[in-house]
Amino acid sequence: MSKHETPMTRWYWRTVNKRQGLLIEEFAALKGDKEKGHSKRHIDGVILLDEPAERRGPRKDDRALVKGKRVIVIQSKNRRLGMGLIGQVVVSRQLLKDLKAKVVKSVGVCKGNDPAMHRILLKCKGC
Repeated sequence: MSKHETPMTRWYWRTVNKRQGLLIEEFAALKGDKEKGHSKRHIDGVILLDEPAERRGPRKDDRALVKGKRVIVIQSKNRRLGMGLIGQVVVSRQLLKDLKAKVVKSVGVCKGNDPAMHRILLKCKGC
């Protein structure tokens, strides 16, 4: 959990998404595998839209739980919109699609806008 980013993720679920669905915080989208050369990848929040309204932390079975479900992916940064957050939004969407989730949208929550970066993000399908 992040001191600044977790409250931002919760704000999105509570305010923008109106507490609809199950918010899973710190969702483990990719397990680390030294032999394959990749690290763990966590997503700040994943909302399962068709589940009862609840907020909870990660569990071992979460990766299987999203298969076939409508989800919203959330990445939060305690700064202005930039290339790093845009990359996280785009990649996180694909990681959930790889888990066979039906990604409704992928969202970046941040402290400030950058109009040039925002235009680029809007061109990314589903973001």
